[in-house]
Amino acid sequence: MILIVTSILLFLLYSLLMLYYFFGWKKITPFEHNYQTPATRLSIIIAARNEEETIGPLLSALNNQTYPQELFEVIVVDDHSTDRTADVVKQFEKVKLVTLNEPGQNSYKKKAIETGIRHATGDLIITTDADCLPGKDWLSTLASFYQINEPVFIAAPVVFHHQNNVLEIFQALDFLTLQGITAVSVHSKLFGMSNGANMAYSRKTFYEVGGFSGVDKIASGDDMLLMNKIWEKEKQKINYLLSK
Repeated sequence: MILIVTSILLFLLYSLLMLYYFFGWKKITPFEHNYQTPATRLSIIIAARNEEETIGPLLSALNNQTYPQELFEVIVVDDHSTDRTADVVKQFEKVKLVTLNEPGQNSYKKKAIETGIRHATGDLIITTDADCLPGKDWLSTLASFYQINEPVFIAAPVVFHHQNNVLEIFQALDFLTLQGITAVSVHSKLFGMSNGANMAYSRKTFYEVGGFSGVDKIASGDDMLLMNKIWEKEKQKINYLLSK
């Protein structure tokens, strides 16, 4: 009997929580990119390890962005790859390739991103993963959102491409639920959640919070741990960008 009552109570609490997220999602207005005059210098940082199969399509997609080419740079940090990742990157003349040669790290990805930012010249740092494919208006949308709202940190959505089998569909739906929770939590200023595959932050703010200092001994968390540091300092200037 106690088990049944407990299960019912937990189900009710979970249902209320999901309803809260549902109505919170409805309150978020999708951002309409208005193609205002581009004025922000962007630096796209990609940490890549053994990504020879995926890095090429990503860099091609970045070459085809609608944002002015002279206002953004792409920096790929080769994180100890043992395949042809670097050779593929070198085929793209405008891409800056940086090689990470620092063994003995607890978090190679954080070090790779930190190294990329040291070579960056943009005011807005944008991170993505080597196996992602952004749409052609990705940078224009991020830059427009940044210029209008002046956030110090932007969390943005990520979706899975999947085959039509049960397991992958379930994984995609589970991930979409997580993305919905991320949107509502950030928009409502409840707590910080983000995904490094689609994330942006002010380079100035990165250095103001000390970068990854204090969390650099933890293997993961190049996205949320950094976000939490910024959250503690300027929560009201952290925004969620809802856009297809």
